[in-house]
Amino acid sequence: MPHRANGSYVSNADALTAWTPIARDALRVTAETYHALLSADDLATQVQQFSGVATDQPAGFWIRKLLERVAIEAQRREEPPLAALCVLDSDDDAAAMERLLCYRAYASDLPADGGVPLRAPRTTLTVRREPRARAAAPRVREAAIPALREVTCPNCFMIVAVRETCSSCGAPLQVG
Repeated sequence: MPHRANGSYVSNADALTAWTPIARDALRVTAETYHALLSADDLATQVQQFSGVATDQPAGFWIRKLLERVAIEAQRREEPPLAALCVLDSDDDAAAMERLLCYRAYASDLPADGGVPLRAPRTTLTVRREPRARAAAPRVREAAIPALREVTCPNCFMIVAVRETCSSCGAPLQVG
């Protein structure tokens, strides 16, 4: 769940709202360099760093929604499709043409002939697992960690950890 630096939670919708203008600006800066791209991880890092709203979820869970919002905002402003500058899983000729429109609008190093569309290089992530070493001693199970007690706040209806006041709204909690 998204949160601020002080630990207070932020809804997914509010986080996306905070991140959208920052993502748009980052993609706009990317468009200033011919054939430049911005990775999903780099975009995720920038929006979290500059907004003060972070999440522990990997970017793959929410970056598409963010790019959809950037695309809607670009269309509303009658700008080129800036979201195309962040390449995710696949790339095609249509996306390459959308990126070229961005470069033609903003790139200072665009060739005199107007440039050509270029498909993004395919990247493959390889995960290599090291074999596990066999332990000579038998495994000892750790003691079970007691479950976190939770209560529903009567004021904001959030489920929060048991304490004197709600961590979401500050209302007193009925602990029983």
